[in-house]
Amino acid sequence: MHQIIYMSRGVEPMSEEQLRELLLQARAANEAKGITGALIYGDDQFMQIIEGAENDLVLLYAKLLNDPRHKNVVKLADKEIMQRNFSQWSMAFKTVSSEEFAQLQGYVEPDALDLKAPGLNAADSLLLEMMKSFILNPRK
Repeated sequence: MHQIIYMSRGVEPMSEEQLRELLLQARAANEAKGITGALIYGDDQFMQIIEGAENDLVLLYAKLLNDPRHKNVVKLADKEIMQRNFSQWSMAFKTVSSEEFAQLQGYVEPDALDLKAPGLNAADSLLLEMMKSFILNPRK
């Protein structure tokens, strides 16, 4: 089992209808490949975690890199995992406010991320916990 976490910036703000269409496409494609995960959108930015067979994730990530709806794609984690963290969703989804996105522990703007920063992989568990908290514990 493999996991990739990435973030990116949308090329333009997405409407609720555009987000709904994106989600429907992602869920259908992910179900067909046995991929699970979660997607957070806020402040015109995406953060996504995908889980599945490594080969399937490599192909999906390559496709994501060429998706014209976003830019500045930055991979934050790419590793083997013992088990799925989002097994119940082909793609969980949540929109968050600009303030919520800014509150994410370990959050860095995609275009400001220093990929040479030591210990970047140490953020893997923090990113995972953040994704879980936003998806599993919706704020009211």
